[in-house]
Amino acid sequence: MASDRSENRVRFSNLNWLGKTVYAGASVLRVAAKAIDKTADRVNQIAEESREAYLREVDPNIEDAKVIEETPRETQRRS
Repeated sequence: MASDRSENRVRFSNLNWLGKTVYAGASVLRVAAKAIDKTADRVNQIAEESREAYLREVDPNIEDAKVIEETPRETQRRS
């Protein structure tokens, strides 16, 4: 079957303008699909890592942070 494919392969330089356009469009589409696939894989990996980190740090024995004292900020700069 691989030999059949190589016999049917057409050289880009032998294509007319329509063939070149279709070939280029398919190539762009293939690259875009691969980029989208890689991006989706990376987003999924980041989500899994974030979830694992969150679950690792969740401890029912630790209380939430509390504000002890608030002090006003100086709004004017000193010269």
